[in-house]
Amino acid sequence: MLRRTVILPLLLAAAAHFGCSTPPPPRTSYQDPITAIRLYVDDHAQSSHQHPADISPEQMAKVLGGLRVFPRSGFIGSLISGQASPKPAFASTEIQALAPRLSRALTEAKPDELVTFYRRFSDNNTGLAVTSGGMFVQDGYLTVILANDRTLPTDGMNQNMVTDFDPIDSPLVPIARTSFRLEFAQPSALAAPDKRPAWPYIDEGRILAIDLRRLSAEPRSSAVHPAP
Repeated sequence: MLRRTVILPLLLAAAAHFGCSTPPPPRTSYQDPITAIRLYVDDHAQSSHQHPADISPEQMAKVLGGLRVFPRSGFIGSLISGQASPKPAFASTEIQALAPRLSRALTEAKPDELVTFYRRFSDNNTGLAVTSGGMFVQDGYLTVILANDRTLPTDGMNQNMVTDFDPIDSPLVPIARTSFRLEFAQPSALAAPDKRPAWPYIDEGRILAIDLRRLSAEPRSSAVHPAP
């Protein structure tokens, strides 16, 4: 069990996302030992999200498959290691597991809720790492927040935390604030800056608004079924 003791800045970040007052507990759409998909009340919903939303598993698979993570190595790091290369945010097995379940969760969401996802990742090289974030539909756009991408629970210990942190109950809180930025493989499907739904987040580099109409115009992938 990962320890979750954090100091005040991280708690304030979580409060900023879900409001200062005590919100109702999240509703669980799906959970297993490594995955949790939940619906949280979103105090930033403003005019309300367009929920329930009908996004097919195929569309969701395109979204997850198009997300790219760019390391933020900084100027000194780029001189040492060269230009950073993007990598897919999700492996094919993760897309198969998450796409149909996120699709279903959006059909269950209320106008004042957003869908969050959390998934643990473990291998011999990385150890235990966490991918988490959230999404909602508004003004015809699917807004995606990727707070953590295979992030080690200890990665933020020199920034916000006094010990390791498992964000299963705070999936929109980034463990390491400067580790990566998020981009999309089909830039033409992204909302123009002046069209993107206004939604405050602690790191503008980890939030995208995807035009579902343009995404639907792309060739469809084969159906995605839940992983066992």
